[in-house]
Amino acid sequence: MKNMTLRVNIEGKEEKVATDWYAIMATLKDRGVDYGSLQRIYAELNAGLLVTTRSLTLAKVNAEMVLAGVIREMNMPASYIMGRR
Repeated sequence: MKNMTLRVNIEGKEEKVATDWYAIMATLKDRGVDYGSLQRIYAELNAGLLVTTRSLTLAKVNAEMVLAGVIREMNMPASYIMGRR
C-alpha cells in the first residue's frame, strides 16, 4: 500500500483535516481494524469512494479532480461562439 493524501472528518465535528494514509492506517490499527479490512478501505479510497469506519469519514484527495461547482473553459473557435460554424 502506497501513501496518499486524505481528507478526514471526525464524527460529530464540522472540521475536516488533511492527513496521509500511513497516519490513518496506524490509527485504524489501534482501533482494532485488521489487515484485510485495511486493504479493503485502501482499495475503496483509491476507487474514489468515501469510507466511514471507526467514527472517521475518509476521502482521498485527488489533485487532478475538478472541484464541484467550478466551470471549466471550453476551447471553441471564435466563429462558433459568434454563431458561425
